[in-house]
Amino acid sequence: MNKEDYSKTADVTLPENMQKYENYKEQFKRLDRAIKEGFNLEAVFIAYAIMEDRTESILRYENNSIKPKKGHRVSIDAKLRKVKTISREKESLPYRYFQEDFVDLIVEWKEERNRMIHALLKQNLSTEELVELALQGRYLARQLSNKANTYKRAVERRKQKVMK
Repeated sequence: MNKEDYSKTADVTLPENMQKYENYKEQFKRLDRAIKEGFNLEAVFIAYAIMEDRTESILRYENNSIKPKKGHRVSIDAKLRKVKTISREKESLPYRYFQEDFVDLIVEWKEERNRMIHALLKQNLSTEELVELALQGRYLARQLSNKANTYKRAVERRKQKVMK
């Protein structure tokens, strides 16, 4: 989208859910473009941001949000631990969508991302390592986003059944 196109649409206010959809659509385009162009650190940053937001949304769907400590944000670690906790009960809706091994893959990716980011200037990192991290991040961000969206629809269906 060039500047002219943006200025034409900047005045249009979308409903919140449509704005969120458009934001995600744009971030996934940026993620794909960053990987294609070799901007692997940018790709990792975008994938992480998507995962962090999706975990927060998952918890919000069933009012399982985590209250931040005064002056702090809730970490992705805390969000992932909470997703694992609510997914353990076999009869629960989260159990169907967020299997423990999937959440563990995200935790492992996040740990590797942290290791690489902190080591960026302290040791030699190969381009191949960053490419692999970016590709894994894109895959996990897409999977998590898809699962979160499917989960949200299931929560909404369940709420409608209860209301009938």
